[in-house]
Formats: sequence, structure tokens, C-alpha cells
Amino acid sequence: MRRRIAFLAAALLALSGSLPAADPKPIETFKAFAASLGTGKANVLTIVISRWSTDQEREMLLETLQEFGRDKLIDALIKIRPTVGYMRLPNSMGYDLYYARDNVSPDGSRHVVIATNRYVNFREVQNNTRSMQYQLTLIEIHLDRDGKGEGKMVPAAKVSWDKKEKKIEVENYNALPVDLLNVTSTKA
Repeated sequence: MRRRIAFLAAALLALSGSLPAADPKPIETFKAFAASLGTGKANVLTIVISRWSTDQEREMLLETLQEFGRDKLIDALIKIRPTVGYMRLPNSMGYDLYYARDNVSPDGSRHVVIATNRYVNFREVQNNTRSMQYQLTLIEIHLDRDGKGEGKMVPAAKVSWDKKEKKIEVENYNALPVDLLNVTSTKA
């Protein structure tokens, strides 16, 4: 019995070195009043950023979209580690974010772009509904130099690459995006 306990203790000690570290400290937090005119629902959305996506991650995702399309883009997106942060509604668990870019203008205003995979429910998968083609959630936030602004969220987006125009096209599954109002930014 003592051998078994000693073995289990040694195994747990060995495994503890391979456990993931605690979540990194946030570098910025956005709070917004999210209003969906399409559904008539509203809530407070909190977005916590722990790091910004690298140029290499951006290029890898863009090349994946251009060469292999949106399905492979989702696969590449969710493999990015560590994640860039999470978003959450009050009284809910956070949902991982895989891409976040902060584009600062010379006047100090900012354009923040965030992307993650979309939560898909069992019924969608079982019935293979049209919504299964819309696998991304995209968020775009515009902030003034004081860290206040507004934005839009497309909870179910389909992206594609327009070869002729050489740009990303975004199609929204819903008629209207979610408005992000009274966005505020707090840096750590």
C-alpha cells in the first residue's frame, strides 16, 4: 500500500511539471454594451486581451485563407497558442479568442480586430444547417485616443478571399451585426 501511495505521489509530482501555467495577466480589457437589434437582446460584453497576435500569425492566417479557403482557416485559427484572451458575458464562462490586432493611427485612435471560432450547437451539426458555413465570430472596435469608442460584432461570419480585389470578404449569417456601444478600454 505504501509503495502504491509513493508511486502515485511521484507520478503526480512528475505530471505537475507539464501542467499548463495559469492564464497570463491581461494587458487590456474592453467593456461594451452589446445590443442585437436582430434579436432584441442586449448585455454587457467583456473582452480581455492577454497578448496581441504577431505579424507571423497574421500572415499565416491570410495565406491559409488565400490558398486553402475558410475551412482550413478555422483549423489554423484554433491551433494558435497561446490564445490571445477571452470574451464573456456576465455570469458566464469566458470564450477563448485566437486572434487580436491593435492598429494604432498617427492621431492615437485605434482599430482593433478580434476573431475566434464560433460556438456551434448540437442541433446545427446534426441537421447540417446552412449556419455551419459561418464558423467565425469577428469583432471590430474603433477607439479614440482616450480609449472610448464603438464597434460591431458578427457572431456568425463566413470569410472568403476575393482574388480580383485582393481583399477579405465577410458575410454575416444574420441580417444585422451586434452593435458594441460605449466601448471603454482599460490597460493593465
